[in-house]
Amino acid sequence: MSYLLAKSFFSIVSKLERDKNLKIGESIGSLFWNLGYRKKVILKNLDIAFPEKTLDWKLNIGKKSLQNLGRVLTEFPKIPEYIKTGYIEEIFEIKKGKELLEKEEGKILVSAHIGNWELAGAGLSYNIEGMVSLAYRMKNKKLNDLITKIRQDSGIKIIFHNQPLKDFLKALKEKKTISFLVDQNTLTHRGIFVDFFGLEASTVTFPAKLALKFNKDIIFGYSYYDKNTKKVFLELENIDFEKTGDYEKDLKNLVQAYTKKVEKAVKKHPEQYFWTHKRWKTRPKGEPENIYK
Repeated sequence: MSYLLAKSFFSIVSKLERDKNLKIGESIGSLFWNLGYRKKVILKNLDIAFPEKTLDWKLNIGKKSLQNLGRVLTEFPKIPEYIKTGYIEEIFEIKKGKELLEKEEGKILVSAHIGNWELAGAGLSYNIEGMVSLAYRMKNKKLNDLITKIRQDSGIKIIFHNQPLKDFLKALKEKKTISFLVDQNTLTHRGIFVDFFGLEASTVTFPAKLALKFNKDIIFGYSYYDKNTKKVFLELENIDFEKTGDYEKDLKNLVQAYTKKVEKAVKKHPEQYFWTHKRWKTRPKGEPENIYK
């Protein structure tokens, strides 16, 4: 059912003009908000991240975050067309750090679910002629294949999380950029706890392990949507962290460093962050197992 709904929805919105498409996305987001879609999760996350803000502020940010998600969903199936026609050049711009992509070597890039991460990934791939992205397989194979095809038609090669390490190493040897989204909750065996908005959050370590093992720098990038120009901008910067020579300490310092970059970006554009996700779901031993009750 979810596959058929997604396929029908994508088929409809992919045929619309972009301006109308964006308005429909915002309307869908508003509808979801009015229906109470994950409102408790959104407000709990905002309580954790911005305890000093008023309820009215949080309600406004929550609604806008779903409107942003609506824009992401309605634009997603149109991205291959943007790439094919070159229209991506009119609606996407690397505003900062483009020089970081000019190094003739394999690169590791980490990002977050902020702005329009799908369009930004495709736009980045368009500018550097190919990019590899880590993705997690969805349980629904048909839906997974549908989404993967759209991403691949946008110029992004997908490597799934359960593929062999050699696939990632091959990409680095071929001087490609491997991108990871590092702002989602992860199980304890896949991550470590670092500070995120003042509360320990289980955070993926794989890009940090890859960087430390092969002595690679990590680039952080995040996108944001500008409502006046209707463009998506991307900002890139190197991640600096304290190197001690102790692997475990360096691993934690690097994961903490890119998590703080995510936090800083979210503070700039809280209305465009993916607050529907249970970011702090996994808890350290001794803490309540479910803070989202």
